[in-house]
Amino acid sequence: GIPQLPCAKALYNYEGKEPGDLKFSKGDIIILRRQVDENWYHGEVNGIHGFFPTNFVQIIKPLPQPPPQCKALYDFEVKDKEADKDCLPFAKDDVLTVIRRVDENWAEGMLADKIGIFPISYVE
Repeated sequence: GIPQLPCAKALYNYEGKEPGDLKFSKGDIIILRRQVDENWYHGEVNGIHGFFPTNFVQIIKPLPQPPPQCKALYDFEVKDKEADKDCLPFAKDDVLTVIRRVDENWAEGMLADKIGIFPISYVE
């Protein structure tokens, strides 16, 4: 059967080098909890959590990709509520979830429970 949780299969034994590393044996199925960076995962084997290098495992079911996010560089305020009803107002330093790119200048995003479009030049 196909596993429900993101997981990987150990290609080699891993003894761990640091406290907090996840020890496992070749052939173990490791539940993936999160990707730390391009070289490390945090996962679980038999209820034990720890870190391990990505090159020791073969991914069976990958972790879901988090939606891209951006941070507001400036306030984006809506002047005309009716004309700008499709816009997503935000304040400097708000973090928006990007849904899609609308065109070269605008993107659609989400902030809390509101969805709307915003100028890409206002975010990083």
